[in-house]
Formats: sequence, structure tokens, C-alpha cells
Amino acid sequence: MAAAARLVRGATAGMVLCRDRATRPLPGLDGDALLAEGSPVVSIARSCIDDGRVFASFLWPRGGRHAPDGHVRVTVLAAPGEASARLLGTVVLSPVTHLRGLTPRELEVLGLLVDGCSNQQIARALVVAPRTVAAHLEHVLVKLDAPTRTLAAVRAEREGLYVPLVPSPCRA
Repeated sequence: MAAAARLVRGATAGMVLCRDRATRPLPGLDGDALLAEGSPVVSIARSCIDDGRVFASFLWPRGGRHAPDGHVRVTVLAAPGEASARLLGTVVLSPVTHLRGLTPRELEVLGLLVDGCSNQQIARALVVAPRTVAAHLEHVLVKLDAPTRTLAAVRAEREGLYVPLVPSPCRA
């Protein structure tokens, strides 16, 4: 697991998720408050693996959701078959290199778009008017060079250019 985590460029912190819901430090990397047991980042990482994903990448705001002090990239790697009896996977933090000019709010809108939310659902979740969501999406489409919201969601998920909302208002 530690060897796989070293593949994440610029990794600064990491942890191992265990099947018994415990977390353990990842050898060779520091800990981080964002990786504390029960944190939203850990909950999202567990959900990614529980959903059957072997790899996920997303952004998380440093300093809190409403006063971000920059973002950190979160990379989730599911445990390989031989290790999966005891281990669920690893979570690694690394610096964000390029946000394509996306604002913190646009990253949140993208997170809800990736989850399949409609404009109305995004507006309710972020407590803004639907027209505000439409304006954010117009900017996102330009910044991601995507002609449709579906392509924007695909690009955001592939590049890990979104901040997920926990819990998602769009997933049952």
C-alpha cells in the first residue's frame, strides 16, 4: 500500500483505511488533520471504495468549506486483492497543481454535477438561486472546454477537479 501511495506526485500526508473502520498512519508520510478518523475526507474516501472504485481523486478546501485557504488533492486507492482482507485502501494528500482558473464555488458546483445533481438540486444544496447555478455552469463549461454539462462532469471527475458535498443531496 505504501508503495502505491508513493506513486502520487508530491504526496505530503497519508493514511491506511482498515476494514474494521480503523485508520493507521501510512509509513513514510506524515499525518494530517484532514485525515482524522471520522473526518469528511475519510468518509468520502470510504464511500468511494465502498462504491467499487479502485481509484478516486478530488479536492478538499484547507481551512474549511466556507473559508478555503487553498485546496489539497485527495487521492484514494483501493487495496489490491491480496491485501483487501484486512485493508480497505489508502488516502493520500498532495498539493494541487492547476485548477484551470476554477473558483472555490465552481469546484463545489462541479462536485454536485459529478454526483448527478440538477441545477435545482445544486441551487438548494448551495442555497443560491438557480440562475446563479446556471451562471457558474456557464463559466465551468468555458474553463473546462466542455460543450455540455455531462462532458464537464466527466472531465472534472477524471482530473479530480471538484469538491464533493457530504452527504450528497443527489445520491439515495
